[in-house]
Amino acid sequence: MKNRIIQLLAAGCAAVAFGATTVPANAQYPDRVVKVQVGFAAGGGADIIARWYADKLAKALNGNFIVENRVGASGNLSLDAVGRSKPDGYTLLLASTVTTAGNTTVFKQMPIDVRKDIVPIAGFAETPFMLAVAPDSPLKSVADLVAYLKSKDGKATYGSATTSALASTAIFLKKAGVDATYVAYKSTANAIQDVTGKLIDFAFADVVFASGQAKQGRIKLLANASDNRSPGLPDVPTLKELIGANTGDIVALWGLWAPAGTPKEVTDKLANAMNEITKSEDAKKFLVTQGATPWVGTQAEYQKRFETALQAWADAAKLAKIDPQ
Repeated sequence: MKNRIIQLLAAGCAAVAFGATTVPANAQYPDRVVKVQVGFAAGGGADIIARWYADKLAKALNGNFIVENRVGASGNLSLDAVGRSKPDGYTLLLASTVTTAGNTTVFKQMPIDVRKDIVPIAGFAETPFMLAVAPDSPLKSVADLVAYLKSKDGKATYGSATTSALASTAIFLKKAGVDATYVAYKSTANAIQDVTGKLIDFAFADVVFASGQAKQGRIKLLANASDNRSPGLPDVPTLKELIGANTGDIVALWGLWAPAGTPKEVTDKLANAMNEITKSEDAKKFLVTQGATPWVGTQAEYQKRFETALQAWADAAKLAKIDPQ
């Protein structure tokens, strides 16, 4: 009898153990803290958007999502942190294609292989760059600016503090058939300050910063370096419609990323949640207020946009004569 009882207990334990292995591995995801890496400082545009989405994801998935700011190397520190993390869905990256694709043209040695070490989950917003001149400038349109640049024969000046602004300018000048002298800045704010003071003739600035400056009357916006007008600035025409400049593929498309090898059940769960959040009226209102354009697509569509951005940035880098450092 004693042996029989032992046999029955052993069989029961085996059954329990076997049953445990049949439970989906990620059925309870997330059951611990999920860290969302952001490559820019707290309080900036990227951080504000990241924290808003982290809060929405926490509510949608009944979990705990926190933002970690890893500032440095134009976002490469955050890329490195995610690319080398365990692919379990508990370390994610919130970044734009300027970081994931654009940085490959700026740095000779990337910390990770963006084509192999990370995977896109879901895109959610586009943030283009805006062409700005002084608020009281006699230049009232892109046509006026092009005519002015031709008259200055390369002696007109423009400022830039980011690769995106430099690439946008290079495409604009090439398509318009004009030239101008480049002045380097440490920050977009400094470049725009000199546009306002007429120390330089024009500059491109990200839409989040530019829209705020324009509303305060510090600059005048002539064009949007994108294929589509911004819903937050519908009266500003695009360079594509004005002069046929194809700047859309270098527009920053923001999204959520994970380490390569993260279980599909996890990335699918995150992608579905992100898309549902972005489709909401709250998200549309929030993103447009930030100067961004909501974007929703499948993981495959986001992957395609990333691959397109890689080539577009390579082409733009040649035009802008950007030498990898």
